[in-house]
Amino acid sequence: MPKRADSLIPVTEETQASFLQRAVSGAVDATVGRVEDRVVSSTKGVIDDLEPYLAEETVPRIVDALMPYLIERVVPEVIAGLTERLATETGPEIVEGMTPQLADELVPVLLERMRPYLETELVPAVVDGLTPYIIDKAGPQIVAGLLPYIQAEVVPEILDEFVDDPRVRDLIREQSLGLLWDAVEALRSGLARADDLVERVVRRLFFRSPVPDGVPSDNIPPKRHRSHAGIISRSAGAGLDLLIISLVAAQGLATALSLIGSVVDPIPKWLIAILSFLFACLGPLYLVVAWRAIGRTIGGAVAGYAVIAPDGEQLGVFRALVRACLSFFLMPVWAFGMLGTVFNPLRRSWGDQLLGSQTPYLVHTENRTSRMPSQWV
Repeated sequence: MPKRADSLIPVTEETQASFLQRAVSGAVDATVGRVEDRVVSSTKGVIDDLEPYLAEETVPRIVDALMPYLIERVVPEVIAGLTERLATETGPEIVEGMTPQLADELVPVLLERMRPYLETELVPAVVDGLTPYIIDKAGPQIVAGLLPYIQAEVVPEILDEFVDDPRVRDLIREQSLGLLWDAVEALRSGLARADDLVERVVRRLFFRSPVPDGVPSDNIPPKRHRSHAGIISRSAGAGLDLLIISLVAAQGLATALSLIGSVVDPIPKWLIAILSFLFACLGPLYLVVAWRAIGRTIGGAVAGYAVIAPDGEQLGVFRALVRACLSFFLMPVWAFGMLGTVFNPLRRSWGDQLLGSQTPYLVHTENRTSRMPSQWV
């Protein structure tokens, strides 16, 4: 079949150039592919042959040669460059991110596992190590630093709290009364021992054997060898009463004379005598009131004895008045009659035997002072 004339493509210079370019490009690509294959295979063989030598000799030599340079320059520069970033950015982010987990999970577990070690070894070791330092240095420094503040602030507040507390007041009152009673009881016991000593000495002078007490031994007051007061206790009580009466009477008389002297000058002697007698009568009056009301005077209470009737009750007014006048206005006679206490089972003086009175020891029990029951006498 004959070809049409219009289907033939005319061959130009451009067509020939394009064809030539494609042919050259194909040849080059084929050549490059073959070269690459040979280079890869050759390189792999070379590397396989060189790998033992590189690993055993070349690389260690390179590392040894580079190590001083890395240590002296590269590593410090890297660390210096990373430190700032770690401190300002990376570190805080890591800490902030891990803090909840550490606080909730890791820290409790660590503390629980370390508790036996802390309790048995670490804490005792720390305490033993710190104790000498605390005692020798830290303690005195702390006390010296805090002492002014404690004295100025803490102590006044504590004292105010104590003073305002009713329980503390009651406790202080009880302690004060207890100390007072202890002192009084010590004085009474000493006077009672003196009574026994004087009685033994006087009875030996008169060649008399010891007289038994007038009450059963089970009823004798504690820390006493006899049931009734002797010469020393009664003399001490009478002396204290006389001192009190003298002070009160002298002060009262001086005041009265001073008031009268401001109106009448000079004061008549007869008026001075009357005033002196009246104030002297304060002594017997004081004794009568004290014996009749409570069975003891101030001096007798301190010395540890009472003045009562044989039935254990208070003296009547008449008996108390006669006894007060005798012991006050006729003191030498009354003092001589005290010798009768040495020979009487109840240590009654001759005046007591005449007036029917007696002087039992006072007994202090549970903050109360009481005399012996009436059935003892």
